Amino acid sequence: MPKRGHYVNERDKPMKFRSIRSRLIQFMLLATTIPLLLSISITYIHTKETIKEQALEENRHLIFQGKTNLSNYLDNINKASLVVYNDANFLRNLRKIPEDYRAVAEVFTLLQNIQNTVSGIERIYLHASQSNQSTLVTPATFPKREFRPVPYVSTVPYEKFTTAVEPTHNSHDYGFPPSPTSYTKRQVFTFHRTITNIPSEKVLGVLAIDVRLDSVAAICEQLFNKKNEQLVIVDQGGSVIYSGNDEQIGQKLQDQAVLDHIGQNVSGYFEMNGAMHVYEKMQTPYTDWTIIKRIPNATLYERATELTKINTVIAVIALLVIIFGTLFISVRITEPIKRLTSYMNRIQSGQLNVDIDWSSRDETGIMFARFRQMMDTINNLILREYKLELANKTNQLKALQAQINPHFLYNTLQSIGTLALHHNAPRIYALLTSLSKIMRYSMNNNDALVTLQDEAEHVKLYLDLQKERFGDQLEFSLHLEPDTLGVPVPKMILQPLVENFFKHGMDNPEGGKGKLAIISRMEPAGVLTVTIENNGEPIPPDVLSRLAAGLERQQNRTQADGNGEYGIGLHNVMMRLQLYNEHGSALHIENMEPQGVRIIARIHTKAKYTKETNE
Repeated sequence: MPKRGHYVNERDKPMKFRSIRSRLIQFMLLATTIPLLLSISITYIHTKETIKEQALEENRHLIFQGKTNLSNYLDNINKASLVVYNDANFLRNLRKIPEDYRAVAEVFTLLQNIQNTVSGIERIYLHASQSNQSTLVTPATFPKREFRPVPYVSTVPYEKFTTAVEPTHNSHDYGFPPSPTSYTKRQVFTFHRTITNIPSEKVLGVLAIDVRLDSVAAICEQLFNKKNEQLVIVDQGGSVIYSGNDEQIGQKLQDQAVLDHIGQNVSGYFEMNGAMHVYEKMQTPYTDWTIIKRIPNATLYERATELTKINTVIAVIALLVIIFGTLFISVRITEPIKRLTSYMNRIQSGQLNVDIDWSSRDETGIMFARFRQMMDTINNLILREYKLELANKTNQLKALQAQINPHFLYNTLQSIGTLALHHNAPRIYALLTSLSKIMRYSMNNNDALVTLQDEAEHVKLYLDLQKERFGDQLEFSLHLEPDTLGVPVPKMILQPLVENFFKHGMDNPEGGKGKLAIISRMEPAGVLTVTIENNGEPIPPDVLSRLAAGLERQQNRTQADGNGEYGIGLHNVMMRLQLYNEHGSALHIENMEPQGVRIIARIHTKAKYTKETNE
């Protein structure tokens, strides 16, 4: 078995991760960090979704409004081009010979009116198919006119459409000699209209209206923030009509995945490449454009991120406060424990007179005060134990000196018994044998615990001798249940209880005959109950009261007294039960009706009995 000192040292080793302070800090950190992180995460996710929904709704309305404004703008250009049908002279003028200057002037005037009707028109090109005349009208120069058998090449693909819009391209002079005011690097889109001889489908000419991107840009710039958002307008072929990035205008949109997404529905949104894309199609008889707005996630969730940062800062501050508070509280709680452990280590090393100093007024102060009282009590008990040990040594010496007496008595009784047999007196031999067994049982100090059966046999020998003394005036009986015979009990607890009857109650028994009964039984929870009843003289009430109070005080280990001659045997038995039984065994005495005394001993059979006497 390991030594006791080694065991204590193992328990006293510092355990950083198993100390109360460490566990308290870990618990407080977990109890605060996890809810805070969960709260921040849930708040961020919820805010993110809410902001996403709000942003989508706002951008849908914004793009829809932008689509309406662009549609109205293109409708104005379309209405302006319809003037060619409202003026009946214009269609006749297209068929006249080029030398009719009046007709030419009316054509110039009509084209200039179209140019002035809608803002943003860069130039207007007209080709009359019957007279083979091409006309160009610009705001900064005089109209130009020349003979051409076919229209300008850029208008040819659109002759089969009544109206159509050519994607954004660099401005040009439709084959006419450039003028100093021409801006060939300016980007425009062209509105094409094929002029027919209504109600027939005979083509009289083609009209091309170049429109600057200024008006389109003015509308689109209200739909997005150029710093952190992007907006493009593409036609059905994927060509960029307008873009916040000038380099994309007039080019094919490179992101095919975006084109695939917008081809599925008239409007909607999708997430791709770390951004939210919101789109709306603008479908008219003359164009099929799609407005696409790209909002990076960093911009879309900027408010959610800011709110999360604020919550995180607050959480960190709260966590720091909790950490410092936990450290302070843990130190206040564990410092007394560490101090008390230090005192215990010094006491363990043999310094029993340690000055225990702790002046706190809280629970720790009460604990240290109780510890000081405990040490004072231990020191007093050690001093008493030392004195008892000296007394035991003296008693042992006296016992060694008196060992010759029992052997002398045993031998003497054996000789007398042998002599009685020689003189034919077996009764005398039997009595001497019983007396010898009683003396041997009572003087044998090797066994501190015996079975109830051994104790009962000893008492029976004692009662047999008393029976010889009192004859027919004494009757006794033993009613011992079989399951109680093997129960270990302290030695010499029954005879003192029985002996009281012969000392105090045998003089005036009821009916002139003394009766005594010993009864044993097992009660629940492993309690052995031994009851001794007699019909002797009852104990006076005042004496019985003092005797019961003395037994109760002795049972509570507060005081032990004899309560006169009657209580000496009872208190000796009670002392034996307390010495060999860690549990609360009890001894109770009462008067019986109409006469007699009952003594009840209750012994816990599951108690741990010490064997110090044997050792």
